[in-house]
Amino acid sequence: MDFALTDEQVEIRDLAARIFDDTVTQERLREVEASDEPGFDRKLYAALADAGLLGVAISEEAGGLGLGFLEAAQILEQAGRTVAPLPLTSLLPATAFLTRFAPKSSAELLGAVARGQAVLTLALIEALGDPYLPSVSARRDGPSWVLDGEKICVPGGLYADAFLVSATLSGSSDTAVFLVKSDAAGLSREAQAVMTYARDSTLKLSGVKLEESALIGPADGSALTVLVELATAAACTAMVGVSSAAVKLTAEYTKTREQFGHSIALFQAVGQRAADAFIDAQAIRLTALQANWLLAQGLSAEREVAVAKYFAAEGGQRVARAAQHLHGGMGVDREYPLHRYYLWAKQLELTLGSGTRQLTRLGKMLADA
Repeated sequence: MDFALTDEQVEIRDLAARIFDDTVTQERLREVEASDEPGFDRKLYAALADAGLLGVAISEEAGGLGLGFLEAAQILEQAGRTVAPLPLTSLLPATAFLTRFAPKSSAELLGAVARGQAVLTLALIEALGDPYLPSVSARRDGPSWVLDGEKICVPGGLYADAFLVSATLSGSSDTAVFLVKSDAAGLSREAQAVMTYARDSTLKLSGVKLEESALIGPADGSALTVLVELATAAACTAMVGVSSAAVKLTAEYTKTREQFGHSIALFQAVGQRAADAFIDAQAIRLTALQANWLLAQGLSAEREVAVAKYFAAEGGQRVARAAQHLHGGMGVDREYPLHRYYLWAKQLELTLGSGTRQLTRLGKMLADA
């Protein structure tokens, strides 16, 4: 089997890397964090749109590049590598989902996203933790749907023009996904600070009335499963970038930091800890790649996504802790880049389920089999 990226995927990766490297400097990160829109860099968003990268998973008919989720993953890795202040782990899987399940009805919105004129995000996070058990309820009202409930930690929710909201159908255990515009009557949002210096939001829905076309995909739970898997794989892929950057930063630091007249990289304990972090980073990369490939092909990836998220959650935290430990006091200096990788690793670890939750899912799969 050939595990190499195609020439097109390499071009997408390299283009994204150049844009992120040129735009996401330490100075720019501090500037965005202190702005009125922390966690959302308008300049970077425009640069990605100009390069066509926001529409990488959007069909050509809707104004995108007509590629797929594996190409989008190349952008997500670079975003994690530079801890880019944009909710791309939410936006890119959302565009891939809409392109798959509602390419015609959402073409106008997807085109606006591809041009950088609109922001699309996911409202999947539950206060009780399980994204497969939405607390928002959806009930029929004649030809319409009515949504009630609340979502937390919505990435970029304060700036979004539309949300993909998961809900449980009233009187049933079935779940569904709805496209909700930000100007819908009964929809409100409140700022919610998160550890990565971003500003997510709480989304409150009180009698939000939607047309039938707002239902995206089947209402039997299958559409939500695909969306959660795409979003989870996106978080894993961002962790690939975070962990690889943390390992590289640590390698450079330990080579130049001297103790007792020698580089600390030569100390056996340091070398072993760094080697373990490198192995963890590679495990995160390979398991995420497998999940992304299956999702890009439209194949079943429930097990592979759970495996990837387990390694991203557990391995990502081990990498972050090792990097901070080997940096000593520098590891907690907020003027030094490492602290952002630590914070991102912690948030990505918990996003859409920790390692323990993934083991629970895998155990259920084994029991069912």
